[in-house]
Amino acid sequence: INSHQAKLAMAAFATSDLRTRRSIPGADGNAWSQATTVSQPNSNSGGWHNAGTNFGSADGATANRSIGADAWNKGNNGNHNLDEEKRFPPELYGTFVLLFVTALCLHADQNLAAPNLSAIAEDFQMTPLQKDTRLGGMVQFGFFLIGGAVSLLVGPATDQVDRVSLLSAVVCSACVPSLMMSLWVPSTKAGFFYFFLARICTGIAIGGSFPVLFSLVADIFPASQRGFVSACISAATNVGAAVGGMMSGIVGPRWGWRVPFGIVAIPALVCAVLVRLLLTDPRTERNKKRAMDNGIQNPAFSAWMGTEEVSSAGGYVRMEELDFMKFKRILHVRTNMLIFAQALPGCIPISCICTFLADYLAVEQGMTVQASTAVTAVFGVSCLCFAVTGGIFGAQLYTSRKGQLALLMGCASCFAALPFMLLVNSSRSAVTSSSGRPTAWAFFLALIGGCAAVTGPNVRAILMNINDSEVRGTVFSAFTLFDDLGKGLGPSIISAFTSLLGRRVSYTLAFSLWWLSGAILICLRDSLQRDGARGGGSLLPFKSK
Repeated sequence: INSHQAKLAMAAFATSDLRTRRSIPGADGNAWSQATTVSQPNSNSGGWHNAGTNFGSADGATANRSIGADAWNKGNNGNHNLDEEKRFPPELYGTFVLLFVTALCLHADQNLAAPNLSAIAEDFQMTPLQKDTRLGGMVQFGFFLIGGAVSLLVGPATDQVDRVSLLSAVVCSACVPSLMMSLWVPSTKAGFFYFFLARICTGIAIGGSFPVLFSLVADIFPASQRGFVSACISAATNVGAAVGGMMSGIVGPRWGWRVPFGIVAIPALVCAVLVRLLLTDPRTERNKKRAMDNGIQNPAFSAWMGTEEVSSAGGYVRMEELDFMKFKRILHVRTNMLIFAQALPGCIPISCICTFLADYLAVEQGMTVQASTAVTAVFGVSCLCFAVTGGIFGAQLYTSRKGQLALLMGCASCFAALPFMLLVNSSRSAVTSSSGRPTAWAFFLALIGGCAAVTGPNVRAILMNINDSEVRGTVFSAFTLFDDLGKGLGPSIISAFTSLLGRRVSYTLAFSLWWLSGAILICLRDSLQRDGARGGGSLLPFKSK
């Protein structure tokens, strides 16, 4: 009877093995083969490793002890691997620093014009109204909207071509026109159109960099570090804009408004070269390895013979490979839709700060150009601190309490409106000293206003986590488009309201849009838990390869 029961039990275990697709290492090289020999229970003929359960032993207690010890060792190894997974890989330090510096140098160009807006208008022979409508509205419109439109092409291309080469090309498209503009733009009315074209090129680079950067980061760094890296890259964009604006405010009045553009373009060009020489795209490496494993030595010959389709991973892509229907499918994820919706009202206040605040403090509040630039620089440093801290804390909330992460982002956005409303509506004596320097009150308001930066790294980390690798480039290009709509339309809308209501009321209304953005972020509480649990990839019907 005991022998018959042992045979039945062994057959049951082997059948269960097949159902759960466990690997059976001792079955004639076939992991799916069912063991048939049961006469020697301590051998490997039953499909289990000898050091495992020792099924068939006459002593049941021995088997239980063996099972328990094996489970204990596996549990300890699992905990050890989990701790290792949470650590930042040392071999990725150089990659992280290079991507961080590249993002910083690229975005340092973004706010170079704002501190010297009056000087640029005078150089191009503009009236005060033209300064607001052309330099403030028209240039920003082209900078962000054309850049956002280009990102719609860069996003699907990011999912197909080598991302390192694409990132290098994107950075070059910004720094080369800026360097040329700093050297050869004439000081006439016609010079404005050269300036306009150069700013459009920079907008294209910044708009196209987001899908490439965050898609590349999501593949290079482990999932446990994506929140931190996303926070740092987002902080780099804020710090770059702040440092560039501060440098422009210091250098521009002394040596001319063109010099800052040349100062920023040279290190950005160096970063583009280093990215191309030092980094590799993990997806490109995987495709090359897969091709070698399949024995494809000459892809062009294989494609001509009809045995293998030429892959676009080699650095080029056909238009039919760009699946633009992904833009429709990513909206099926409610979390994606809400994040895109909050971007438009959330970026209009940022555009007001970056475009008009320094000039407003200098003209309306009586500060010097250097002093008004210092206020925006304090805001930039505050954004860095809030972005990094908020990103780290947000990553912890995402793993444990996703609903509270949505609440954190919404409250931070809503609160950020108050300091800037107070800053633009305070009397001159409250924010400017008799010597033309900012008061401690002005610095304090700019400092706490940086809490708006908590949202940026967290929404990007959410998009990386809930969307499949196949569509991350497309997701970030769509997010960049909505982002740039707010930044591009914002100055034009604010300029229109300024002609009707004046600067103070228009800026106050612009900052109030943070309340709308915060309300939409709070609505993420339910959908984020659902989409985060299932993963975006399981929700989307992708095109078969």
